[in-house]
Amino acid sequence: MKAIRIIACVILLLALGVGAVLIFTPFGLALRQNPGRFDRGKLEEVVARVRSMAPAAGEESRFRLDDPSDPASLRRIEPDETFARGQNAGNVWATVTPDGALKVVIQTRDLGHAGEYGFAYSDAALSSKPFGSDWFILDVPGRLNLVLPKMQIDDHWWKVLYNLD
Repeated sequence: MKAIRIIACVILLLALGVGAVLIFTPFGLALRQNPGRFDRGKLEEVVARVRSMAPAAGEESRFRLDDPSDPASLRRIEPDETFARGQNAGNVWATVTPDGALKVVIQTRDLGHAGEYGFAYSDAALSSKPFGSDWFILDVPGRLNLVLPKMQIDDHWWKVLYNLD
């Protein structure tokens, strides 16, 4: 009986140790704080739908994916429509530059105070400004605009986040 209790305690301590690693280390934060899988096909379909409803040059438009896994669920957000903290996955922001380049940000995760995450697309190369030590701010619509250089996916796509509140 004593041996079973010792084994149960060891298993419990191991489980707590693994949990602590996943919660308190950069490895654990990287597992939780990311935009999810980059599904190019679905994301490009969202961009195409936004392009068909694109705002006038210089204006920012807000859209919503009622089902974040279904690009066909994209719709404009009503002016008075708001979403609670932790419920913003599916929000989409778009703007068209004066020279006609489309910029789109698609929010894929909202972990409340732990951050908001998504992907940014731009027809043209995005410019960034230094922000803090290693971070940069991209010139994109919406508030998901923080990046590290390693978050660039290709010439048109970036992983983006907002975690400043």
